[in-house]
Amino acid sequence: MKILPIGTYYNNINFTSKVTRVINGSVPEDIKDKVDLFEETNGKNDKKLGQGLFAEAYLLGGTNCVIKRSKQGKAEKINGDFSMEATALMNIPKDFSHAQSLIGNVETEDGKYYLLTTFMEGKIPDGETTKWDGKSLASILSSLAKLDSSRVYHGDVSRCNCLITEDGEVNLLDFQYCEKFGIETEEDHKINAKTYKVPFFMAPSNAQMFEESNFATYLSTIDETKARELFKTYLEEKANYHQKRAEAFEKQGVRYEITEYDKLMAKYLKHPSDEMINLQARKLQLLLTHRFITSSMDTEKQEDLYNIMSAPVYYLYAIEASNEMSDYAENLRKETSDPELKKLLKYETDWALFWRSMMKNELEGRYGNDSAFEWILRNAADSPQNEGDNILPTFIKTSNKPYKQIPDILHTISDTDVFLGFEDEIKDNTYYSIGTRITELRKTQSFSSKIKSPFYKDLKEYHKIKQEIMKNLKAAEENYLEGAKFESLFYSLSALYQSTVARTKAQKALSNGKLSQTEKERMIREEEFLNGYVNDLCALNYSIYEKLFKKASGEN
Repeated sequence: MKILPIGTYYNNINFTSKVTRVINGSVPEDIKDKVDLFEETNGKNDKKLGQGLFAEAYLLGGTNCVIKRSKQGKAEKINGDFSMEATALMNIPKDFSHAQSLIGNVETEDGKYYLLTTFMEGKIPDGETTKWDGKSLASILSSLAKLDSSRVYHGDVSRCNCLITEDGEVNLLDFQYCEKFGIETEEDHKINAKTYKVPFFMAPSNAQMFEESNFATYLSTIDETKARELFKTYLEEKANYHQKRAEAFEKQGVRYEITEYDKLMAKYLKHPSDEMINLQARKLQLLLTHRFITSSMDTEKQEDLYNIMSAPVYYLYAIEASNEMSDYAENLRKETSDPELKKLLKYETDWALFWRSMMKNELEGRYGNDSAFEWILRNAADSPQNEGDNILPTFIKTSNKPYKQIPDILHTISDTDVFLGFEDEIKDNTYYSIGTRITELRKTQSFSSKIKSPFYKDLKEYHKIKQEIMKNLKAAEENYLEGAKFESLFYSLSALYQSTVARTKAQKALSNGKLSQTEKERMIREEEFLNGYVNDLCALNYSIYEKLFKKASGEN
């Protein structure tokens, strides 16, 4: 049918809504009609508000209603009919005014599903035209405290899901991952430790998630002086957040440690000392490092985020940063005579040690007895154990991405320099092993030979990949020698992956029938060399990893 302009369309069409079922909520008939129009026009006459990895949202024309639909082929990623997000929206406290309200999720005659919510005003903070300040931070923390007190965990308090209004209030969007949590039983504690990354003395914290997925990155993008001022303001406002949590949880009769921790945080963040600011900056640095870990390990988003070969490096930095934080907190505890401050610093020491244990466990045992590092190593060597274990598409997407440095939030906020990694040059067996692998590769004949024939495209690609292997191994050697020891693991993993690619190219060149007998004999030797070389690089990577893991864990 011909699509007329929206006004003409309404004047000339008698609607019979295609909405056949309202799954949750209550959807007025006029909104159902607009869903019909949205589907007829494919949203062309409605304002697109934004999109995520799996869905996109529009403002329905002439309404205060947001319609959300899944991207093509992504419905299963968001529970298909949006019922999980609809249920999550129904968990929001009824007096919570800074979040979308559910209108309903519906099914149409065409078997499509849509989520309908109220429209929220505001702009995404960008550090330029829309900024975090004392009022907006107070607003978001007040909202997060209310969610905490109602045992509701938002799940994604990222930059794009916080809209700052003209009067400085903050509206929260996208409750797709929202869920309820418990804090009474030992089983609750185990779930909270694994799912929400909090130790036994903390209830799950939406503010912790806000810091990791939003605020830490924001501070790294603004002027250093302003960042320091803003962080102090944030801590002062966070004192109110902890006070509200303490009062709510005390009324609910939860464990003593939970209320005590929040009370102590409220007391000592109200007028934070320089030492407390420094300690909380260390915590923020650790949370930001963890954000880099989760981003690099997210195989769904690798085309937009960090190279998965960076993940082991980020883990090592997180482990060492947690050691630094626990040592700092413990030293402060020994120096103070304030008994309540001693209690808080003991909790903060335990928080850092909890994170160290969590990072070590993930790195050493991501899947049962398997480790995150071994999972990555195995895939870099093109030897996944099963279909679900296969992340080779991720390597293909990101093979040429450089290592991304983690912003130094600690220095920005507190002007503190903490050296992570190795301070001195070390020429040890690991360093010499890297050099040995470089020498072996340099000796292979086709690495130095030039391919002139325009018909040998596969051979040219092969030659180029071997140059990439050499480049990565040299970078690994240089980084290992000069102090950036953790980053050397990134380059050695990259060399391993490129070696598996080269082996595949060698096999392809052998099978395409274009090689002369002499070239074929040479390529057979190349393939045999690469079979052994991949194994050698696996052993090299594991050797580098073991040494760096011991250093990060404080075992050297």
